[in-house]
Amino acid sequence: MTEVTVERDAICLTRDGIALRADIWRPAAAAGPVPVLLTRTPYNKAMPLNADTCRALAARGYIAVTQDLRGTHASDGDFDWIKNPASQPREARDGWDAVEWAARLPGSDGRVGTFGVSYMSHCSWSLAVAGPPALAAMHVGGMGLSTLDMTFGIFDIGRRLQWAYAQAADVRRRAGRSDGPLTREAANAEWMNVMQGKWLWHLPLTTIPEPVFAGLTGPLRDYLEIPDRSTHDYGDVHARLRIPVCTVTGWWDRLSLCVRHHERLQATAGRDRHRLVIGPWSHDPSTFRRDIGPRDYGPEADQPYPGLVADWFDEVLRGGAPARVGGGGGGNVSLMLVNEPGWRRYPVWPPPARDFVLHLHSDGRANTPRGSGRLAPEAPGDEPADRFLYDPADPLMSLMGRNAHNLPVDQSPHDHRPDILSYSTPPLEQDLVVAGYPRCEIWAASDAPDTDFTAKIVEIGPDGLALNIVQGILRARYREGYGREVPLEPDRPTAMSIPLMPVGIRFRRGSRIRLDISSSDFPAFDRNHNTGGRDWAETVLRPARQTLFHDAAHPSRLVLPVLEAP
Repeated sequence: MTEVTVERDAICLTRDGIALRADIWRPAAAAGPVPVLLTRTPYNKAMPLNADTCRALAARGYIAVTQDLRGTHASDGDFDWIKNPASQPREARDGWDAVEWAARLPGSDGRVGTFGVSYMSHCSWSLAVAGPPALAAMHVGGMGLSTLDMTFGIFDIGRRLQWAYAQAADVRRRAGRSDGPLTREAANAEWMNVMQGKWLWHLPLTTIPEPVFAGLTGPLRDYLEIPDRSTHDYGDVHARLRIPVCTVTGWWDRLSLCVRHHERLQATAGRDRHRLVIGPWSHDPSTFRRDIGPRDYGPEADQPYPGLVADWFDEVLRGGAPARVGGGGGGNVSLMLVNEPGWRRYPVWPPPARDFVLHLHSDGRANTPRGSGRLAPEAPGDEPADRFLYDPADPLMSLMGRNAHNLPVDQSPHDHRPDILSYSTPPLEQDLVVAGYPRCEIWAASDAPDTDFTAKIVEIGPDGLALNIVQGILRARYREGYGREVPLEPDRPTAMSIPLMPVGIRFRRGSRIRLDISSSDFPAFDRNHNTGGRDWAETVLRPARQTLFHDAAHPSRLVLPVLEAP
């Protein structure tokens, strides 16, 4: 491996005089000027993911820069987090300044590529809005067009409170406070082992004491009160971009709707320069491997993040060979479907597919996977509805990673829950290949003025293991669109479409497809109190009696996008 050097805390001065500090990794013996690859982060530029990636990129012959955002860690100024709608313009200005500074670094050839997932991807898209001249390419992922692409109008309480608790450690340290953990590592450990059992259940959320989240308590309360609004907007940047963009995500990424960035890019005149890569992974680049859950998805799923980044920039900035995953030729969209050993290539996302309709059926006893719920192509006739009680005091707990991100997880711990309606196919007689956007269209009623309905597609393997494949949630008041709240009429059958994330899987012969319907997924999403009020400011928890119809007049169904060429 090429030897590298690192310069710590190099200063970039913004236009308003704030010092942003960065670590700069260089190949020890670069042959002439080279491109600069930049990531901007609120999570500490020296954290292992950033340092290891920059070290690897420098070993591939790039100057790699990881920079602390304004008001975080070694950088000066005050931090404005992404959930503050006023923060994006300043982030765009700082990003512009950082790119142009990086382009002038010794050894730079004047071209800058940006990389990073999640918040770091937001930084890339924000500076792309500003359009710095030196920006030459981007490698992004894990950040949707809108906040609503990950929350669906519901406070993402599990991930958001953990995030705020971890981020508050640096806020606390910078302020010289001693009323909580002072490092991200200590805060994460304390949250997972102690504090989440207290604050996730606290009511009302608006009365969580200020010291818990230090200086982020106020912004967190502000965010709570705008669940149906996005806190960021990239506008028409996709139509204006003249640089290549590679978007990478995973089928289990809770922010997999970042694929909508690529959909907008492929609708532009420069569509052929952009790439989309989706693998059997989750949100964190550390999950870009073959074994993030109970199944092994094979060696082609092992894709170390630094390699994906370097391969992309080798292709688009150096004219090298097409990237091994996501490179040019054979289509701009690279998919590794769950249960397939290799990569597929398509010209567009989503790939061409036909609708495969599975109707919900039962004799009125679909509660639990041991009930009578069925999925079948034939339309329903005269069938009794299914019912369950959703009690927000006893919500269905999310099965996910300790860091509150989605993962493939055995679903059997919930097999006893009567507040899950389960509908399954018989064992498949042949493989069924599904990729794109599934739809869950139901007729449901509640005795509450507002409630939630969840949907989860589960693969029951030939070995009986039940794994979540994709999920979604609908807050009923937003069923006609965000920003327009429509209460339910008590016990009246109402057509609803539960939004689902993208899916890509080969359901194998002998396996079964199951659809689980319920009303909570906590703490991935905050509980609906069923009052029709502002849940974040209430202490009342009202049980709701839910009814799911599947008869000739009210045909509930799951629609799967099945690929024409299996």
